Amino acid sequence: MPNVARRVRWKQLMNEYVGKIDVETGKAFLADHFDTYLNTSSPDSRTICAHYELDSQSSGTFEPFRPHGACDGKAINATMAKNMSFVARWGSPCGTPFDAKNFLNSILQYDWMNGLLKDRPTQPWTVFKAGENE
Repeated sequence: MPNVARRVRWKQLMNEYVGKIDVETGKAFLADHFDTYLNTSSPDSRTICAHYELDSQSSGTFEPFRPHGACDGKAINATMAKNMSFVARWGSPCGTPFDAKNFLNSILQYDWMNGLLKDRPTQPWTVFKAGENE
């Protein structure tokens, strides 16, 4: 069900912004927290930003609070493509940090992931260009 709700939201945004989509709206789309199933704005597994780790509900395909979901975002326009560049953000596209230690201390069912699960701190949107060495 999460993927169906995310697809519905993508279609809503694409229809609403037809002809007006640019890199900034693309970044906003990737960070979107609207849940079409519950008709609310709240980060969970059914939003485009896909915060499974914050979702207390389970579905047939996953258990609640699963440390899973969007872990980066990338956007590009025609000019950037011609220049072999794009903009990206590591971590949640909305910028919400993920603290592995906090998560593992509060969601005990995943304690077996201690030492495996890594933090995803907030990172800025950054332009990457072909040929860069850094």
